[in-house]
Amino acid sequence: MRGKEGLASGKLRGLSCELELATFGPAKAVSLDRALIQFLVGGTDLVKDLFQEFECRWDLSLGKGGAGDFVLLWQEEWMDIAILGAGISGLVCARAISAKGHRVVVLEKSRSLGGRCSSRKFGEHVVDTGVQYFTLRDPEVKREVEKLVGEQLRKIEAPILVGGEIYRKGEERFYLAKGNNRFGSLLADGVEVRKEVEVKEVLAVGKKWRVEGELYDGVVSSAPWPQSAALLGFDVHKVVYEPNLTVLLEYSFPWSGEAYAWMDSKGKDPLAWVACENAKAGRIQAGRSVYVIQASPTYSRENLEKKPESWVQDLCEKAEVRWGFDPAQRGATLGHRWRYARRRGEPTGVPTMKDGIFLCGDSESDSRFESVWKSGAKIAQDVLDALG
Repeated sequence: MRGKEGLASGKLRGLSCELELATFGPAKAVSLDRALIQFLVGGTDLVKDLFQEFECRWDLSLGKGGAGDFVLLWQEEWMDIAILGAGISGLVCARAISAKGHRVVVLEKSRSLGGRCSSRKFGEHVVDTGVQYFTLRDPEVKREVEKLVGEQLRKIEAPILVGGEIYRKGEERFYLAKGNNRFGSLLADGVEVRKEVEVKEVLAVGKKWRVEGELYDGVVSSAPWPQSAALLGFDVHKVVYEPNLTVLLEYSFPWSGEAYAWMDSKGKDPLAWVACENAKAGRIQAGRSVYVIQASPTYSRENLEKKPESWVQDLCEKAEVRWGFDPAQRGATLGHRWRYARRRGEPTGVPTMKDGIFLCGDSESDSRFESVWKSGAKIAQDVLDALG
């Protein structure tokens, strides 16, 4: 490939998987339509004002819905961006920047992806322990989600009840067939993610930033504000988060099918949310029912540091009294503690970030699924505008 001409994706079909690129001018993007292609890129110093000598091997896999729709074999300049946290906003941000040909590294302190879009195996069941469902009111978010997840997108048909009345009648509520945590793996496809990396310091080095021994042109923190603030040296109290205690309950009786969930909209009842996962088709084994309890903010704060067995038992008993569940039919139980479950109210005086530092997620938006998705996309554009 010579000069300023690009190589069309259709022409790749007749080529071997290993290609050598010799270029004497700016090389355009190559659009790929194969699942996995390996390129050996060989450079030249004949035009030293354009290139340095280089030899590097690219292992490139196509992403879904944006990140891997094209790959830049070479461009004169690209940015190196670190994104802290592999939640929804961080991964959406990473994909958008990566799609423009820049190098993005996502650093995640845990072993999982997707942040609060968390699911787990619970015996023979699959249960969402974080985000229970999501809405797709925003047309752009809906389009992107449908493109990303395909046939995994499912709708909850049973209603949510508040005080015996249907909550937001007619509202569409969605989930992913194999667990809402699948958002993490789908969004991360084609993005470099390093798990179990806890970033301890973000250090300015000239116009760049050092993170975990590497220099980056910019850093985006998608972590909850208290974690971002501690890392960046700001007041952790500028944005307040509510904790949440979550309990999974299995019973040896089938779901009645009457309602998906019961919710206390005023936040006074310790049982703020009680939902039956059976409303999500294919998740729960026949003859069983599994309920997810999410405690109120007040109850969660009061019991956050207590041993899980105490509040798990207490919330189980409260649910059984309230809904008439037979304790003798109770099977497995599990408790999960969310220290930063959702943002409370509006941010109050979040400081201006230094050049090259950005925040996305519910440090700068509310905690709803659609809001953090849009935040990731917005901040990606801010990064491109500021540093690109």
